[in-house]
Amino acid sequence: MLSRESMRTLLLTLCVMLAVVPGCGILQRDRTPEEIFALALSGIAGKETMTFEGEAGLRRENSAMFENQFKFQGKLEEHDRLTLQTRLPGSVAAAGSGISMNAVNHNGQPGGFSASYERKRGQWTALAAEHEPLRGSLSRFNPIAQLEQIDTMKKTIQSEYGSGRQTRILRIELAPEDAKAWAASQLTDEMDAIRTEYMHKAAQVKGANQGKLEEELQKVWQQGETSMQKMFEKAEVHTVYHLTVDRKTSLPMRLSSESQMKYKDNSNRNNVEALVTDVNFKSYQ
Repeated sequence: MLSRESMRTLLLTLCVMLAVVPGCGILQRDRTPEEIFALALSGIAGKETMTFEGEAGLRRENSAMFENQFKFQGKLEEHDRLTLQTRLPGSVAAAGSGISMNAVNHNGQPGGFSASYERKRGQWTALAAEHEPLRGSLSRFNPIAQLEQIDTMKKTIQSEYGSGRQTRILRIELAPEDAKAWAASQLTDEMDAIRTEYMHKAAQVKGANQGKLEEELQKVWQQGETSMQKMFEKAEVHTVYHLTVDRKTSLPMRLSSESQMKYKDNSNRNNVEALVTDVNFKSYQ
């Protein structure tokens, strides 16, 4: 029979062993939400290939119905090359721009479009002709670029309740001023992409009508740009992300977001719209 002193020594030895055994979480310090996010970002940055699937939609006011809802998928290859492809059931629009494009192909079937990007010096650049439609709109759904951008912004990160034994869920809320600046930048890129597409089509018009059409398009665009700038002056933007991370690998498993914008339109009416996205990461190599 062990003496009381021997029992104490044995228990102390077990405690020390538990504390140093790799993978034993009993006495290990739990990582902070900020550390978990940093590990997830560095993990995805080191991958050569990966795939993901997602969906996005625009919701106005307090409606439960989505407008301009569509699905998309992406594939990362050779570490820095990404292809995004959409499947559109209806039409897609740059939020707040009033400009949309038909998402039905020439056969009358639900269509879509794709675009390729390359990461150069930390920036994602479209590998496409400048007149390709909505390349700016599609780029905002690149989840890798979103995580990289979030890392540079002011934010608060908290652990969410309900995480399972295999996952951690982080709630990431962007600082309002950063969320607003990012939304304005994305919208500007989208509108510039659409403008380039329409000006490209106008340049293909033959005869005297070409100059007139280009002039009219430029006039409409200037009005739209002025309207957008006025709208953003007093707009409020609230953006929250939820990132699900695998506890074992520290890699992202899911990234969802809601970016809500409150603004006044040209008639001075209050408007609320929210862009909602949800991405599931499928495989890593």
